[in-house]
Amino acid sequence: MSDMSDYEDDNSSQAAAAPGAAGSQFDPKRHAREQHNALERRRRDNIKDMYTSLREVIPDAGGERVQASRAVILRKAIETIEKGQADNASLALGVAEEQARNERLKQEIARLKAKKAAALAAATAPANSSNKP
Repeated sequence: MSDMSDYEDDNSSQAAAAPGAAGSQFDPKRHAREQHNALERRRRDNIKDMYTSLREVIPDAGGERVQASRAVILRKAIETIEKGQADNASLALGVAEEQARNERLKQEIARLKAKKAAALAAATAPANSSNKP
């Protein structure tokens, strides 16, 4: 739902709900103030809902059982993000180390295969020459 449709919904509901609306004159300043108040109330409700959602997903921010202040929720969110970034950097370093280790092992396998092939060739070469009359 867009803000404009919210604006239109508020127009119709406030006009119908205003006491004495049918007999009183339209006051543009009052109407603008009511619209502003309604938009501000929706904005505050949205922010409150986002803090609640954030509190529910952040570890140690209280969840449903404890009412944490907004400052605590934001601090815990920052700590969680920073910890996630540090964990990510550590894991990336671990991946790089394992990739380097895998490369060294591949080179060792190739070296051992070459050594085995050379030994096999050396073992079969004299046998072939001694079988000839």
